[in-house]
Amino acid sequence: MSVAMCRVFRTEQQQEWLEVLSRVVQYDFHHLPQYHRVEERRLRATGQLFVYCEDDYLIALPLLLCSMKEILPKWNDATSVYGYTGPVASQKTTPEAVVRNFHTALREALVEQRVITVFSRLHPLLSQRDLLSGLGECRTIGPTVAIDLTLSPEQQRAQYRRSNKAVVNRQRREGRVTCVHDLQKGYLSDFANIYEETMRRVGAAEAYYFGENHFSELARELGPVLQLFIALIDGRPAAAALVTVCDGIVQYYLGGTRSEFLKFSPMSLVFDTVRLWANEIGARAFHLGGGVGAKQDSVFHYKAGFSHCRLEFATWRWVVEPEIYQELCDRWSRKNQLQALEPDTADYFPAYRCPTTAGVQIRPKL
Repeated sequence: MSVAMCRVFRTEQQQEWLEVLSRVVQYDFHHLPQYHRVEERRLRATGQLFVYCEDDYLIALPLLLCSMKEILPKWNDATSVYGYTGPVASQKTTPEAVVRNFHTALREALVEQRVITVFSRLHPLLSQRDLLSGLGECRTIGPTVAIDLTLSPEQQRAQYRRSNKAVVNRQRREGRVTCVHDLQKGYLSDFANIYEETMRRVGAAEAYYFGENHFSELARELGPVLQLFIALIDGRPAAAALVTVCDGIVQYYLGGTRSEFLKFSPMSLVFDTVRLWANEIGARAFHLGGGVGAKQDSVFHYKAGFSHCRLEFATWRWVVEPEIYQELCDRWSRKNQLQALEPDTADYFPAYRCPTTAGVQIRPKL
C-alpha cells in the first residue's frame, strides 16, 4: 500500500525547504527559499513550496502567491520568481500514476488557498514537462544559450564566434581590459549603476528595473551563491555581471555595460572569465539565457556567439478556477472598453493582469 503526503512550506521554514531540495535530482538557485524571500518582499507576495511525497517519489513546486485584493478580495493568483523555476523531482522518471496524484494534491492545496490561476516560467536545463502533462498548458517561448561545461575548455572555446575569440584574445593580450572576480562584492554599487544605465539605454520595461537595494538583499540572502564579476578599462568599471552557482549550474543573472565602453565589448571578457571559473569549480553548465522576452533579438544573437548549445525556454499556465477566471476576464474587458484602454499583448496570462495602453475612445450612442 502506497503512502502519500502533501505539505506546504513557507520561506521562514528554510531548513525544511532546503531538506526537500536536497532530495531532488537537480535544482537551481531560483528554487531556494532565500531567493523566494527576496522576491516575496519585492512583489509583496508569499513564497511557498508545495511538496508531494508518495513512497520513494517526491515532487516539489515553488510558487509566489499574490493577493488579488485590488481585483477580487480574499482570492490569490500564483506566479514564479524572476528567472526559471518549475517543478523538481527526486527521480529522473516519475510514474504517471504518481504524477496524477501530485496534480490532484496540488489542485486541492491551491483551491484551499483560493488560488485562481498559476503561471510559472520553466527551467531550460531541467526536465519538467512530464511532471505537468495534463495540468494546464506548457508553451514554448524561445531558445536560450548555454555553454556545456562537460566539454573540455578547448572544445567550449572552439564554439565561440570568430569575432568573440578575436576580442577576448586582444583583451587578454593587451591587458587594458581586465576582469575581476569580486568575491567581496565591493563593486556592487557600481554594478547597480551600470545595470540601470544599460536598462535605460535599451528602453527596458519597468519590470527590468530592480534598484540597488534589491541587489544588496540578494547578496545578503544568497551569500556565496551570488557572484560578481566586473570588467575594468584603465581601472574604471566598464561592464559587470551577477552570476549564480547552485547544484552544478552557473547562471548569468543580470549584467550590463556602460555606454562609453560599448565599443570595447568588455562583456565578452566577463563571459569568458566566468566560463573559466565555472570549469574550475566543476560546474556542469553555464547558462547565458536568451533574448529579451525570449525573442531571437540582438541580445540572443550576442549570447549565441559563445556556444552552439541551444535550450528551450517554456512557460506553464493553469486556470485552477475556470468560472471565476472567465468572470474576471469579462469584467476586465468591459472596464477597458469603457476607459478606451487596449491590452499591450493578446497573449498575456492571466489576462486580467495584462498591462494596457490608451486606445480609440468609443463613445456611446445617444
